[in-house]
Amino acid sequence: MAAIVAVLALLSAAAFGAIALLERGSLARGATIGGVDVGGMSEAEARAVVARAAAARLDRPIRLVGPAGELAAATGREIRARPFLDDAVARAAEEGTLERVLARVGLREGPHVDLAYRLGPVAVARLADRLDGRFGDPWRDARVDLARQSIRVVAARPGSGVDRHALRRGLRTLPSRIELRIVPVRPVVSTAEAEAAAARIERLLDGPRRVRFADAEATLTPRRLRDLVRTDRADGGLAVSLDPAGLGASLRLRLGRYEVAPRDATFAVGASGVEVVPSRPGRKLDVERIGRSLVSNLTSTTHLARFEPSLPALTTEDAEKLDIRELVSEFTTYYSCCQPRVTNIQRAAQLLDGAIVRPGASFSLNEALGKRTVEKGFVAAPQIFDGRLEDAVGGGISQVATTLYNAAFFAGVKLVAHQAHQFYISRYPMGREATVSWGGPELIFRNDWPAAILVKVSASDTGITVRFYSRRLGRRVETVTGEPYAYVPPRTIRTLNAALPPGTTSTVQSAGESGFTVQYTRQVWRGTERVKDERYTVRYDPQNAIVEVGPRRRPAPEARGDPTPTPTPTPKPKPKPPKAAAD
Repeated sequence: MAAIVAVLALLSAAAFGAIALLERGSLARGATIGGVDVGGMSEAEARAVVARAAAARLDRPIRLVGPAGELAAATGREIRARPFLDDAVARAAEEGTLERVLARVGLREGPHVDLAYRLGPVAVARLADRLDGRFGDPWRDARVDLARQSIRVVAARPGSGVDRHALRRGLRTLPSRIELRIVPVRPVVSTAEAEAAAARIERLLDGPRRVRFADAEATLTPRRLRDLVRTDRADGGLAVSLDPAGLGASLRLRLGRYEVAPRDATFAVGASGVEVVPSRPGRKLDVERIGRSLVSNLTSTTHLARFEPSLPALTTEDAEKLDIRELVSEFTTYYSCCQPRVTNIQRAAQLLDGAIVRPGASFSLNEALGKRTVEKGFVAAPQIFDGRLEDAVGGGISQVATTLYNAAFFAGVKLVAHQAHQFYISRYPMGREATVSWGGPELIFRNDWPAAILVKVSASDTGITVRFYSRRLGRRVETVTGEPYAYVPPRTIRTLNAALPPGTTSTVQSAGESGFTVQYTRQVWRGTERVKDERYTVRYDPQNAIVEVGPRRRPAPEARGDPTPTPTPTPKPKPKPPKAAAD
């Protein structure tokens, strides 16, 4: 008998071990997550199945039942629900080996795990506000209304609304139905608190208040103070304050001369390299502190002006960390003096000079200049549009683009976006040039070196120079431009202009350079390491002549052999009937 029991025990143990082995790596049989059967699945399979079910559930309506059976509805998508998949799968996988074996042989049900959702707090608050309007009574905070001649307290009013904590708990599993609880709602600001705030405002407005510093004094009249007074909920009450922007504007009329603007750190470029010109902190009126003094020290009619430090945007320490030390590249292009395009080039140079491109940052010429407008100092000058030269505000900026492109090219930075001109312009390097226009094409480069770049731009009456200052860091740039090929000579394009006299022509644009293709390369070295090896191919169109042609001459009737037309007599007008008299 003992032997039989031992054998049965061994068989049971073997069966248990076999079943346990089969169940390893899978969820218990009969396990569900959010009502979805995931028994026998791996955790990854269960996660995918439950994710699909959860996505479908987001659009299923949730019935929201009010106190008298009234209905409203919401969806999981409306409240920005996101399932806690990992947590649910982890809870389903917590079953031990024994429980899994028992579930396998039908002696125990697998775990049933609810699927909870993360809810968007703002979306749930909006839903609660909507339900308050449907099922609750509106409540009201007490407030203080200021008119020109009066201060009036609007009393608080209690109301009722949805129990927001219960609503949030109920929504966590996106059930099909929730019974709403309507609870009393007390105002945050009581009538007594509003009355206390009104009393403080009355005292504040009982006469002029003065803010003094040294020999200067700014006076705030009761009327001006009334315009500046603000009341806001704070710490369960009603706080009285003064509008900082308006108060600052009033005080600076008399006290602004004691403010000192901060000075940013700058860079001085010399023959020996680049030096940092130290920054200098400034000071400005501490408007917040002065405002607090005015509304809290109501027994005093004169207050001392307070100041706070005004920090520079670029401190000396930050400028030193940019590691701008020496010239790393420069490029110059030339032009004829005194043309309208020179005005645009010089204006662009003013806007670009001193720009700093930090490590890892990108520089866009269009972003740096903004849209070229007359208000920004740009004028009309020729630019290439659809194969012809036309006047446009900002014409000539492409020369700035070409010069900047070449400075970036020889600085070894990443060339993100650039485009050559439509046809070749002999004042630029063949192929190695760039054009820009507002809305595209673009010129963008990225500083992929560990030191910042200082961009210095100067434009005289005859040329523009762009210099990049940084640290060399062993950089070296080599380039080769190939011989042009695949020449295409210019041709003459004739277009009809009905405004010209018949049979005449007008040359709009003379023929220029032939079109051709050219290639150039760039190798960028850092010490003995080659970090870039690039090849560029540029195809130029020919600069065609454009001639406008007037309409054809119509030959005289005799030349066409037509008979001379007989004049048609003009008919006599019929007499009009007399107008009827008005009643």
